[in-house]
This record gives sequence, C-alpha cells and structure tokens, in this order.
Amino acid sequence: MLSGWSRKLAESLTEKKKRGSLMITKSDWTQPEESAYFHQISPDCISKLTEVVTALSNGKVDVEDAFRMYEKILRDEINDSEFLSFAIENINELSSYIAKGKVNIRIHRNDVDELWFDADGNKDL
Repeated sequence: MLSGWSRKLAESLTEKKKRGSLMITKSDWTQPEESAYFHQISPDCISKLTEVVTALSNGKVDVEDAFRMYEKILRDEINDSEFLSFAIENINELSSYIAKGKVNIRIHRNDVDELWFDADGNKDL
C-alpha cells in the first residue's frame, strides 16, 4: 500500500505515461519541507557543563552565575538558534542529565518541529 505522497507520485507518473510524457522532472517529486535531525552535544561541552553543575552543588557559585555560565557554554556549542533556545529553556532537564553522569546527550527535532533531549539513547529518562 502506498503512502499519500507515493500514491500521488504514482498517479502522476501513470497519467504522464498515458500522455506519452513520462520524463520525470524535479517538480514531480514531493519532498518533505524539512527532515528530522539532531544536535549532538560535544564531550567538551558536557565536561564544561559538568564543572558548572559541580560548582553549583558545592556552593562555589550561585544559581544566577551558574545560569550565565551555562548560557555562555551553550552559546559557544550550539549554532542553531532553535536548539539553543530549547536547551536554555530546558536547562533544568539538561542539568539533571549532566548530574546523572550522562555523556551522550542530543537535542532532537522531528519533522513537525517538536524538540526533546535524548540522553544515552533513552528519550524517556
């Protein structure tokens, strides 16, 4: 069974075949507007964020200073403004992964622009 865009493409090709104009042009291909992708947070960034979490939990910095440090580290790491905004807005969740010792942290975006963290391959931590 064909999906919606596959069916439309097949119908279009069948119609063109009937008319004798089967040449496929770029406009015949229905492409998604944007494919899902992710940003892998680098080990260096995780290390720097870990230092901030440690300093905060040891009372060496206050929450406000820790937030500013986190924001600077993340700005240096993440170029995509949407990923950066998501990381800053969800800093508590990101910090919890760092505090748990997670070192493989990604920010994902799907084809309908939903964003989420994925830490060590488990989206539902």
